[in-house]
Amino acid sequence: EHHHLHLSSCRECLQLENSTIESVRFASTENIPELSDDCNSKLEEKNVDCLARGIKRVNLAGKPPNILVYLGSKTAKVEFEQVKSILQECIDANSYIIYQLHEEQVLKDPWVDNSVLLIIATEEPLSEENHKQFMKFLSKGGKILGFSSSFTFDGIQIKRKSKLKKTVNELVVSKRDNTEIKLNLLMSGCIFEEVLKEDTSKVKTLSRLNNADKDIVIVHLTYGDSGGEAILSQACLELDINSMDVQTEEDFNLLKISNTKRHEVLKEILVSLGLSCELSEIPVLTPIYLLSSDEEIHLAFLKWLEGNVDAEGLRASSKVSLKFVSSCESKIEITPSLMPVITEMGSFSSAHFSLKTYQQNLQTKKLGKILLFTEVTTTTMNLLDG
Repeated sequence: EHHHLHLSSCRECLQLENSTIESVRFASTENIPELSDDCNSKLEEKNVDCLARGIKRVNLAGKPPNILVYLGSKTAKVEFEQVKSILQECIDANSYIIYQLHEEQVLKDPWVDNSVLLIIATEEPLSEENHKQFMKFLSKGGKILGFSSSFTFDGIQIKRKSKLKKTVNELVVSKRDNTEIKLNLLMSGCIFEEVLKEDTSKVKTLSRLNNADKDIVIVHLTYGDSGGEAILSQACLELDINSMDVQTEEDFNLLKISNTKRHEVLKEILVSLGLSCELSEIPVLTPIYLLSSDEEIHLAFLKWLEGNVDAEGLRASSKVSLKFVSSCESKIEITPSLMPVITEMGSFSSAHFSLKTYQQNLQTKKLGKILLFTEVTTTTMNLLDG
């Protein structure tokens, strides 16, 4: 499978890339044979086959896929935190990573192939280049959620309706099970209008205002043949009550009463765009095992370790301290900042890793002879810091 780096601005990815380069540099001194031309050509054929079947949206090392939030040309840190906060209240936070997609990254970074959702939350007009890039994302099966944004395409256009701006209105939302839900939300001051085209099947109205004009405020659009779709809203689903500029106490109370329904509608939209909103249990942290494929090297490492830990067997670090112990003691608590490392290999067993298979396949003289194995940890970057 093809694995893509997520945003190049991600510090963790850059560190991983640098450490990988270092590993390869050291490995190259161990006379690892190069792939033959025949083997290379087979790999190229396999890659072409992968592309033909469609590239999966998977990040390097199986990291959770990205949700990106585009807020236009401004830094917009406060706005990003607002959107991130409401998302984390709705989605399974352990299944996705939420990043801000900055203006300078739209055309340069490889986000198109490794993101499951792009949120556009800016009223700024989009440049032609950015609009093309967002359409490219849709054409590859991407999903877009618009929060009071200027982004539209195909059979829909935006119409300004100034009398609606910053007013609280009742709207009726059509759910996937064909039921309806009524709630009050703050309006952006814009509505959607359908453009008369031959193919209207790609546009579906999800919500109208409960007013005389029955103004369209949430629409669903499909694009391309790869499953690309967008849900665009001119109702302020993303804003928390406290962050809204509400005119009257009556409006504030209407929004407060509708807050639970707002979450329900937002979850409904996220699920329809293929995201998981079911909360998963966070797995319990497990101890680390110090393993070696060579007993002599293992003993030499333990001897070196004696001079590099304190009297309690602790190797302190700014982020995660390692406590070296001979065997698994139940009284040792495993926390994100303190991880026990078990040095005796006799107690090691795992359904996910075979030391024997590892030993049989390791061809190097020194590289990879000592390894740390754990089934559940926070992040290896903090684990090996310093």
